[in-house]
Amino acid sequence: MSLLGCNEPVSVIESPPPPRHDLNIDGKVQFHGEISWSARDNSIETQIWAENVGSSTARIETGVCSFHIIAYNADYKLVWYNRLAENVVCLDELLVYMISPGETVQLTGQSYISGSFWYQDIPSGDWNFEAQAFTTAGDTVAFELN
Repeated sequence: MSLLGCNEPVSVIESPPPPRHDLNIDGKVQFHGEISWSARDNSIETQIWAENVGSSTARIETGVCSFHIIAYNADYKLVWYNRLAENVVCLDELLVYMISPGETVQLTGQSYISGSFWYQDIPSGDWNFEAQAFTTAGDTVAFELN
C-alpha cells in the first residue's frame, strides 16, 4: 500500500534483525493484512490475518513480537521498520491460533505492530508497507499491507 505524505529526502536504512519470535506453522496458511498510517501523530494501526487454505486444521504457535512492519520507497529500499524504542521490552508469551479449513482468523495479541512509540519516527513520504516474519523452519513470510 502506498501512503502519501510530504516528500522529503529520506535515508535508506539497513535490514532489520529478525523479529524476536518465530512462527511455528503446522498446516497451509496464507497471510494478509491492513495498515493505516497517520503522519500527523506518527502512528500506525495494523491488522494481520491468517487464512487456512488447507484441508485440515492449521495451527500457528508464536510469541507476541513476531512481525516487523516495514516501509519501503518506490525502489523497494527500506526506509523504516517498527524497531522498538530503547525502554520497551518484548515479553515471551506463547500465542496459539487454531484455524479450521477455509477459516480466516485475525492474529490478535501481536505487540508493536500498531502504535506511535517507535525508536525513530516514520519519515514523511510515499511508502509501501509490508509485514515480515520468519518461521521456525527458516522461511520468510512477507506480505503487502493494504
